Amino acid sequence: MTRALSNDLHKRVVEAVGAGESCRAVALRFGVAVSSAVKWSQRYRATGSVAPGKMGGHRKRVLEPHRAFIVERVNRTSDLTLHRLKDELAARGVTVSHNAVWMFLRREGLSFKKTLFALEQGRADIARRRRRWRSWQGRLDPARLVFIDETWIKTNMAPLRGSGPRGQRLRSFAPHGHWRTLTFLGV
Repeated sequence: MTRALSNDLHKRVVEAVGAGESCRAVALRFGVAVSSAVKWSQRYRATGSVAPGKMGGHRKRVLEPHRAFIVERVNRTSDLTLHRLKDELAARGVTVSHNAVWMFLRREGLSFKKTLFALEQGRADIARRRRRWRSWQGRLDPARLVFIDETWIKTNMAPLRGSGPRGQRLRSFAPHGHWRTLTFLGV
């Protein structure tokens, strides 16, 4: 890659073209490519400056105008997948790639987490019973416990992951327990 040419040279080329000389003649006189003389002149007419433009990063962020909608959807539905969010945006007339949605969520500080809790834990009556059970567990004598039966239930269709702010625990709920074998004991 060749080194950048000085802004002073850009300015002299643009002034010569502005004085009425052709781009070809100016390029030959200053020893630059004709395409450079044309581009520098076009940039000067468009922006009023001969300084080179920014390298890279010219793409505007398509999802920025929809920021409020996306953040609200993720906060309301933490198990919202990238594909589902992309489909919801498409329904609103915004066509973006999977990667664009992922990059937007990453810039917003949202990451995809794997923590879910039983839906029942969100109910006040269940939370009260769970606290009471924890306080009574220390009083149980394991020698007096008798195994009666064992049963289990799986909730494989519940979403196992969700999006949430980086550095904060995700609390999202799914029905029917924690995907383990539930054992019932009798005293």
